[in-house]
Amino acid sequence: MLRLMTVIRKRPEISTEDFRRFMELEYGPTYVALPQVKEYVQYYLTDLATDREEEPIDAIVRIGFESEQEMREALATEEYRKAHELRTAYMRETSVGIHSAVLDRRVQLV
Repeated sequence: MLRLMTVIRKRPEISTEDFRRFMELEYGPTYVALPQVKEYVQYYLTDLATDREEEPIDAIVRIGFESEQEMREALATEEYRKAHELRTAYMRETSVGIHSAVLDRRVQLV
């Protein structure tokens, strides 16, 4: 399975409550409705970094697909484009606000 891990930072003018409501009730369901998506998990965070070098991380999302091809198919849909447009009101732009990476390996020690 191909898994994407996405770090998300909300816009500073958006409250944590509004951001989480949007993620759970509007944004997430868009992905869940895509037939190519096999797994979709949202993790909400309270960032403990206090050095103010970077903005706090508000959420991490894990999305699973059977293959890279299915991921590309999902990202080419009209539904994905709508989700992308919706998120501009809640998430920071560029990789500062939403940064995705492919999960290469998972090691669970406990």
